[in-house]
Amino acid sequence: MLFFQIAGGIALVIFGVRFLRKGLDRLFGGKLVLWLSRMTQGRWKAFGSGVAVGTLAPSSTALSLLTLQLIDSGRIDAARMLAVLLGTNLGITVMAQFLAFHVQSYAGVLLVFGVIGFQFLHRETIRGIGQCLLSFGFIFVAMQYIGAGVSVFLRDPANGPWITLFSTHPLLVLVLAALFTVAVQSSTVSISFAIALAANPVFAASLAVPWVLGTNLGISVTGVIMGWNTLEGRRLTTANLMIKGTFALLLLFAAPSLTEALYHLGTGSVTRHIAVFHSLFNLLVGLLAMPFLDRIVLLVRDLLPAPEPTASGLPAIETYLDPQALETPSVALANATRETLRMTDAVKQMLASAWRVHTERNLALIAQVQQADDLVDGTYRAVQNYLSRIREGLTKKEAEWQFALLTFSNELESVGDIIDKSLCDQLRKHLNEGTILPAEEAAVLRAVYERVMHRFDEAIGLLTTQGAGQVRAFLRGKETLNEWCRQEQKAHYERLKMHAGHDGADALAVSAHFLDMLDSFRRINSHVSTIGYSFTTAPAKRRRGPAASAPAATPLPEQD
Repeated sequence: MLFFQIAGGIALVIFGVRFLRKGLDRLFGGKLVLWLSRMTQGRWKAFGSGVAVGTLAPSSTALSLLTLQLIDSGRIDAARMLAVLLGTNLGITVMAQFLAFHVQSYAGVLLVFGVIGFQFLHRETIRGIGQCLLSFGFIFVAMQYIGAGVSVFLRDPANGPWITLFSTHPLLVLVLAALFTVAVQSSTVSISFAIALAANPVFAASLAVPWVLGTNLGISVTGVIMGWNTLEGRRLTTANLMIKGTFALLLLFAAPSLTEALYHLGTGSVTRHIAVFHSLFNLLVGLLAMPFLDRIVLLVRDLLPAPEPTASGLPAIETYLDPQALETPSVALANATRETLRMTDAVKQMLASAWRVHTERNLALIAQVQQADDLVDGTYRAVQNYLSRIREGLTKKEAEWQFALLTFSNELESVGDIIDKSLCDQLRKHLNEGTILPAEEAAVLRAVYERVMHRFDEAIGLLTTQGAGQVRAFLRGKETLNEWCRQEQKAHYERLKMHAGHDGADALAVSAHFLDMLDSFRRINSHVSTIGYSFTTAPAKRRRGPAASAPAATPLPEQD
């Protein structure tokens, strides 16, 4: 039963940190990302911003996801993003200071007010605050639970050899702490566990330094695992691991001297030793690494070069769909947004390649279109699966955004199929027949191609600027382009009648080629335009006046 008491306490801490992550997401949503992107103009300002965010959101996993989101978005350069990450490492340690002062005795107060805010109030911000209070309450209760179980374990004479073994082998303690931190994916959980252990007098003071070093090394390894899906994520987290790993291994050899120094600093109990050294270590790492960030970034870029392009000329496949982010809806939706934008670029490239087949009369380019369509199909399935797994903690706006992304990716996949299976088949057929379009028809097709490409750009704008007026203008553009196509089709029939009887068979072949391509572009426009409807609410009740027929635009959630 003692094992389950300690394991149950650890499980409750893990749950508390996970619940805290969701509470922070409910409280801040994407605002932290937006704030950070505005507050990182300078290197030291980026570091200070990271400290502030780490203090407000003491979850190493959530902050790792947040920094990865920023670096992947390309809005902050790698050196400044590394400064943010070093700052968040320091900010998180503020939580350890509270734990070391035995604030767990206030767990009951936090639980009461947390339940009131989260369970009985309806405003999203208040519910987020209540959820955060509940999370801290769970963590504090868990620490009391762990402390009681560890006290019994350490006082058992049969466990004396284990205590002696770890007390005399700091490297073993570092490895154990690192593995434990990787397993629980949280430095807060690992430090909380160490503080609960240190509350017992039997816990040796010499264990504090190696445990803290192992915790920082372990959470850096966790960051690498989380960021491995993207190139910039790999580079950022590898740089962080190199910095913290170097300092951790160097300071391990000075562990006895550091333990003695902490004692002379008058930090009090071993629990205070753990908290103080945890903060001092991250402060030292941040201050000493800041002047060398550019060199560190260059070194990591040499170690992790960009992958070579594929045979089709497309970049090697990477994804923003980090499964670790699924527990944080705002981050997961931002990841899905960027992946959808990447999918949009691939579909635009397919259409551009198909147009080159038409203008250059080069059938070999069709293979590139088919290869790109395979990429689009794979991305579509991945986005749909990823979005379907975001279920917990979605606000109303986030649920609307999730639906918009599902619709967006579905329509893009349909457009890809039209380009691959319809437009390319038409091009292959008519080029093999040697069909040559007259100047008027060629000019019309070029115009509709350029208009459809512009529609893609407008659709991308819906995912970035997200203005309600822009949504309405986009939807009006559908019928405008369709009406233009009808008028051009009518003009083509008039020209066809004027040339009736002259080269009848050839004229019909040319007409079929023109109409087939015009119809494909019109269908593409219809699918792209359908994307706009996913950004509007369900139809409201009928109102009097002309405004009743206009769909109301939904305010879209902020994204980076």
